Amino acid sequence: MTSKQLSQLQGLKKEIKMHQERITELKALAEIKSSVITGMPISKSISDKIGFSVIKIISMKDTLSRLCDELTSYIENVDDPIVRMILTYRYVNNYSWQKTAFKIGGGNKVSGLKKRLYRYFKKENNKTRP
Repeated sequence: MTSKQLSQLQGLKKEIKMHQERITELKALAEIKSSVITGMPISKSISDKIGFSVIKIISMKDTLSRLCDELTSYIENVDDPIVRMILTYRYVNNYSWQKTAFKIGGGNKVSGLKKRLYRYFKKENNKTRP
């Protein structure tokens, strides 16, 4: 896992929320279209397009949710509690480095937390290489 991958966590959460809002909009549109009675035969193409869009969005949302779960699971399985707190505050809660240092406390400074995190990533990266 890298800091770049973890940085995607906030974006993924926003994207999931965006897709959820779009699904709600499409469902509302489908209900409006299906409740209109004009006495004329209604083409199924509009509701088919809406249904297809909802299915596609739900599929994308599920994929994003899985990736989000993977990143969260990675953070939960970090052995070092300080690194786990850094990852949680910085990437899950999207705190600035300054606020992360303040929340962790103990006289920790931003530069020290960054060094600790990047050393952790380097150590983990070396473990995965043969």
